Amino acid sequence: MSQIAPDSSSNNYLKQGALLTFVSVVAGFAADYAFNLSLSHSLSPHEYGDYKVAYAFAALASVMVLLGGDRVAPRILATPLAQGDNRPVWEYLRFYLLLACGLSVVIFAVTALAGYLHLGTSNLHNHHPLVLMSLVIPLIALGSLVSRILQAARHQAMSNLPWRVALPLFKALMVVALAATVTQLAIWQVIASGALAVILISGWQWYQVRRLDLLRLERFPEQFQRRETLRLSVPMMLTMMVTIALNQADLFMLEILASEHAVGHFAAASTTAHIISVTQVTLVGLFLPLIPTAIQAGQTSARALFWTGQRLIIITIWILALSLWLAGNWLLSLFGHAYQASESALVWLILAQSLWASIALCSTWMQYTSMGNKVVVAGLVAIAIDITCNLILIPRLGITGAAISTLISLGVGAALVAAQFIRHQRHAEEGLFKAVS
Repeated sequence: MSQIAPDSSSNNYLKQGALLTFVSVVAGFAADYAFNLSLSHSLSPHEYGDYKVAYAFAALASVMVLLGGDRVAPRILATPLAQGDNRPVWEYLRFYLLLACGLSVVIFAVTALAGYLHLGTSNLHNHHPLVLMSLVIPLIALGSLVSRILQAARHQAMSNLPWRVALPLFKALMVVALAATVTQLAIWQVIASGALAVILISGWQWYQVRRLDLLRLERFPEQFQRRETLRLSVPMMLTMMVTIALNQADLFMLEILASEHAVGHFAAASTTAHIISVTQVTLVGLFLPLIPTAIQAGQTSARALFWTGQRLIIITIWILALSLWLAGNWLLSLFGHAYQASESALVWLILAQSLWASIALCSTWMQYTSMGNKVVVAGLVAIAIDITCNLILIPRLGITGAAISTLISLGVGAALVAAQFIRHQRHAEEGLFKAVS
């Protein structure tokens, strides 16, 4: 059967989205790199590593408290918003925001208790950044939910650019301003300035949601099926947590097994390779609002959309990987001469991130067709491999060993996801491209 192209409105949306992706990735990478450079020059490698560990903790915890609410938004809101029906939106936001706030309180209490027992102090300067960062988690959760409403309504620029470009740019400017006005920059000041930036962006996006009439502050409980939505969102949350854990486990393992400076050096390489993950997320996010409609339209439409996205992702990711490999040494030199020791780790991380990014749309499609549990299993296997390899390789090879562990684990994880995707296509008449209830 010949494939049909997406409809004209989708084509226009994708063309605009391709341009947005380019701007978002290039400008976002520059802004994020500027923030990390300003931070690495204002903090010692040990303090910079501590901040990156705390940031990784916040990223993982903010996904957990949302229970997949941010990920499921395009799945449940794209179709009604396309039809002009905004009644489910407030129910969606209210439900997941209350859950996130409740779980955030639990995480803060546990983290604060652990920090107090470990440090035995209430001095703000002496607390581990994990305790301070846990205060920002509900703000991140709110921002994620509001952003996803805009994404579900196909307002990609309003949804994407504030977080990809404005947030790191705001944080970089605040770090530079703080470094110029205080004798010694403290991590708590960096975290507080980041929280302020999150509040500003979330407030602006909330204003846009209201201005575009994407939400009305009225209750319509019958328009939102809580149990059914949780059944969809929790596997998405687990998948995202596994992905973040795969990307951040090395930092935690290095914190335990390597020197303090090694964490900061590895963080520089990880930050540089992170542009691949940002590109992957941006490209997949471009297709999220289109997937439910394409699946409902039938197998041919869904298959055409999938292969359009898959080709775009493969071509973009591997061109980017080659460019990053060629420029890697120069990019690391911007952090300082000492950080160039992480060049070999960067090469392995580029390859690892590229392999994982190549199956991102397969993974997302499986989640949208109620097969997310298979992605979770593949990710858990990859995490187990990563931890095992880290225990073996970090004591021998340091940060290069951590990067090789990432390559092995993400390579195996990508192969498992791809194998499951292909298997379900071969053993079903319509497979992953059929409509599901």
